[in-house]
Amino acid sequence: MKQEGLKYFTDLHLTSMGLIIFFTFFICVLFWVFRKDSKYFYGEMQNMPLKEQEFTDARD
Repeated sequence: MKQEGLKYFTDLHLTSMGLIIFFTFFICVLFWVFRKDSKYFYGEMQNMPLKEQEFTDARD
């Protein structure tokens, strides 16, 4: 079964390039999520459901 699955991985350079691209994307996303300036953004997102509740209560 293992040989059957590996039979289709003939382009090793393409597989390696895909691994490098996805790993680079993963590292970039980690840096983007944990950057210093994102604290304000996540604070706003954290309080968004509470603000939505206040908005619907004020409308009624």
